[in-house]
Amino acid sequence: MVASEPFWFAQEVNGSPPEERLKPATHTTSSMDTANLSVREIRALLAALDEPDPALFARLTRDPRATVRSIGYRAMRHGRSLAANEDIFRSDDVKYVAGADEAGRGALAGPLVAAAVMFAPGVVIKGVNDSKLLTPERREELYDVIIECAESISVAFMDSGLIDRFGIQPINMKALGDALAGIDERCQCAVCDHFSLVGCAVPTYGISKADETFQSVAAASIIAKVERDRVMKSLHSRFSHYNFQENKGYATGEHMTALRTYGPCKVHRLTFSGVLPDEEISLWERASGEE
Repeated sequence: MVASEPFWFAQEVNGSPPEERLKPATHTTSSMDTANLSVREIRALLAALDEPDPALFARLTRDPRATVRSIGYRAMRHGRSLAANEDIFRSDDVKYVAGADEAGRGALAGPLVAAAVMFAPGVVIKGVNDSKLLTPERREELYDVIIECAESISVAFMDSGLIDRFGIQPINMKALGDALAGIDERCQCAVCDHFSLVGCAVPTYGISKADETFQSVAAASIIAKVERDRVMKSLHSRFSHYNFQENKGYATGEHMTALRTYGPCKVHRLTFSGVLPDEEISLWERASGEE
């Protein structure tokens, strides 16, 4: 299983953190403690950069100060398109960048699905954005374009039984790691939406709102969402009481009413709040070996 920690606690992999393995040894801003810098000092630091520093940008987007987070996002985006934003990860040695995202994390039923997508430099797909900002019809259209244009695509599925056994966070990390592990070996760098993975074969960055910033991550969010929606529609034929074809396993009013009426089915996540009646939770915890 691929482990993970927040970006600022990322462990060393193969002897050095990913940001150091991506940049020359003389580069120092990647390890700088920006939390103790003023806004003015951060702006001066960015102005002095000779080249984009993705590790520094990622750190700024996780700063507790809203102003600093905005500065970090502006530095990454800098008025560019989502495709051009990925150039901040590229150098003479780095050409292929993959993006990864997941769908279904907050659902009460069905799998969690993660996808990774890698484009060749210069490929631009008009309209690609965070899947949550797109209509289902537009996602389907872009899905077909992404399949046609991507250099490599990988999808990982984690069922509700695994989520109940290990918890949503470890399974989320495993899904992202498995998706990236399936990407073409030409991949030299990877970006995940929010989560930073440890143990990947290439430098990997966890950046908040990456699905709104980088084309490959946005494309991964679309692939994961479409794949998961198709699974939930197929499950509707087996468990029609819950109307999975409409709610996709999320806690809509109709879904919650069906849970109270019929109880959970085989694809529900029994450890999620609201799936089991309150009086059954203690029995489930005992059956799971939890205190």
